[in-house]
Amino acid sequence: MRRWPDGLICSGCFAKAMETYGICDGCSADRLLPGIGPDGQRWCTDCAGGLGDFTCTRCGREGWREHAGICGWCVLQDQVQEILNDGTGRIRLELMPLAAQILSMKRPRSGVLWLSRLEPQTVLRAIARGEVPLTHEGLHSLPHRRSAAYIRDLMVTAGILPPVDKWLFSFEQWWRGWLDELPDPEQRKMFRLFITWHYLRIFRARIDARGELGYAAP
Repeated sequence: MRRWPDGLICSGCFAKAMETYGICDGCSADRLLPGIGPDGQRWCTDCAGGLGDFTCTRCGREGWREHAGICGWCVLQDQVQEILNDGTGRIRLELMPLAAQILSMKRPRSGVLWLSRLEPQTVLRAIARGEVPLTHEGLHSLPHRRSAAYIRDLMVTAGILPPVDKWLFSFEQWWRGWLDELPDPEQRKMFRLFITWHYLRIFRARIDARGELGYAAP
């Protein structure tokens, strides 16, 4: 809980106030609008009075200050710079579009919390340092599959990886591993031919028919 001039404010309402921007109904300035007037007006800190100073001491932007005096965008930028470091102290060149996409989030607090978790950190550090190929298969080989799948979608959106039909891709990754577990070489050969020439042809035909992207297995 925090205390403002008109009383206590819960953490959820405070977070919403720190993410509300627009034209102030009091002075017409385009800035952070944490204050609410008696008739529902949206006010900046100056017009509301007594709310405090929420200006970042590093970049000068108003908003949620994640650490002492530092806004969420600056903290998020530090996280991205460190996690996507390729070992030279710089973001891996191929991942610059991904870094830009993460930094463009409207709610940097969400990005800060996400990048504080072990799972996405593990996946992002591995691809930043070139520990796996920068491909769909490379990301699929990493642990923390849910985080890897989410990051793979971000990389497709950023234009780093080509689009795929993720359901077909997941099936293709699964059946190869399943075949490898069969002890009988003749069974593996029979199932490989059946899956390749029956199921995969059906799946790809259905994908093409509905106008979505498929993924051609090598």
